[in-house]
Amino acid sequence: MNLRSIILLLLILPGLAGLSTATAQQTDSLRIDLNRALEIALSENPTVKVADMEITKKQYAKKSAYGALMPQMDMIGQYQRAIKRQTVYFDEGFGMGGGDIDPGDFSDEERMVLGVLQKVMMPGGDTDSGEGIQMGRFNVWSAGLNVSLPLVVPSLWKNIQMTEVDIQLAMEQARASRINLMNQVKKSFFSLLLAQDSHDVFRKTYETDSINLENIRNRYNQGVVAEYDVITADVRLKSLIPSILQSENMMKIAELQLKMLMGIDGDIPLKVVGSLDDYEKSMFDAIIPADTSLINNSDIKQFDLQAEQAQKAYELQKLQYAPSLVTSFNWTYMSQNNDFKFNTYRWDPYSMLGFTLQIPLFSGGQRYHNVKQAQIQLWQLDEQRKDVERGLKLSIRNNYDLIHKNIEQVVATQSSVEQARKGHEITLKRYETGMGTIVDVNAAALAVLNAELQYRNAIYDYLSAKADLEKVLGYDIAPVNIE
Repeated sequence: MNLRSIILLLLILPGLAGLSTATAQQTDSLRIDLNRALEIALSENPTVKVADMEITKKQYAKKSAYGALMPQMDMIGQYQRAIKRQTVYFDEGFGMGGGDIDPGDFSDEERMVLGVLQKVMMPGGDTDSGEGIQMGRFNVWSAGLNVSLPLVVPSLWKNIQMTEVDIQLAMEQARASRINLMNQVKKSFFSLLLAQDSHDVFRKTYETDSINLENIRNRYNQGVVAEYDVITADVRLKSLIPSILQSENMMKIAELQLKMLMGIDGDIPLKVVGSLDDYEKSMFDAIIPADTSLINNSDIKQFDLQAEQAQKAYELQKLQYAPSLVTSFNWTYMSQNNDFKFNTYRWDPYSMLGFTLQIPLFSGGQRYHNVKQAQIQLWQLDEQRKDVERGLKLSIRNNYDLIHKNIEQVVATQSSVEQARKGHEITLKRYETGMGTIVDVNAAALAVLNAELQYRNAIYDYLSAKADLEKVLGYDIAPVNIE
């Protein structure tokens, strides 16, 4: 059994130690610290790119709104084929059948011509309109230019103002996406550091317990200690293996999440520079501001812009009552023929200039109800802003409390780590001199392990709460150098 245990230890220890060694030896690994991770994420993350595209999209929408004030010009071409031409009837002829024309106004020759035309138009007499006459030709071709220009259209002016607010809102949403991304990258980076530090703690504990097991086994072979001590130490050592494997899995998950947020390929190896101990040194240099104004909070700014947008929409609905004036001009050439001999066509011009004044009078109450809807939306946004503001202030207070509690916890666990290590050394000395038991040694080792993990968890909780506070405040809390 002892030989099998030794072989198991020889197989496991190189594998556990080789994980970090192999990673460190990779020359093609991407070495990052927190600032480098944030820089890559802000330039490569798809969420940020989409937000920037949305700003460009809104800028094009603004230019499109300005284009509605410009003249609209269209070239128009049309062809119509008459299946059955229109028939026109003249019931009164040309006045010869009792119409309004006085025959005395014409000469004898002219009256003869009118008489012939009357027979053609009214072959049945004065009371019969006859067969009528078919007018027009079978083919009608037209081509021309139509121009329209809005002179007084208040709704278009208000729409331009709304597009300007849309751009500001898109810019603030892009800023919010960056703030959220930075918060996620920071917490993911700290999670990876916590997983690595936890793995290092378990690995060092495993190495220390392996040495202790060998010492106990040697003393057992010398007959100094009982077999119970060897079994207890061996069980203690093997109980660390699941924790080591779990910490390795946590490292992989945290690394993949960080790569996803950074917008890089998951196959690229990462080498994270630093540890949580490095951030513990700067904890006491940061002055946490008692800022509850929320003037830089992105959520509040977005609500204010949305309220301004809703106000513009409300004013736009009210402008539907206003009259509008539009001018139009067209120039058209038309040709009517019965064949397709284009070289013999005669093209006649036709043009018109006009003004259209539209005064809204009645629409079944649609405009009135649209105004009321826009007004209610303003009231809704006002109530929602109050609720969001209360929630954000509560979040600030909660993060303040978490930061202060975690600072106290870091100080307490830092002291407990030192005491636990000292207690473990004393326990080992007592065990070696025969004044202590293996149970005392295991208890002291477990106390050191728990103190180390609690210490690093306290640092992580502080950094996580600080990142959440920075997200709510809308700016980073930088350390203050006091000389």
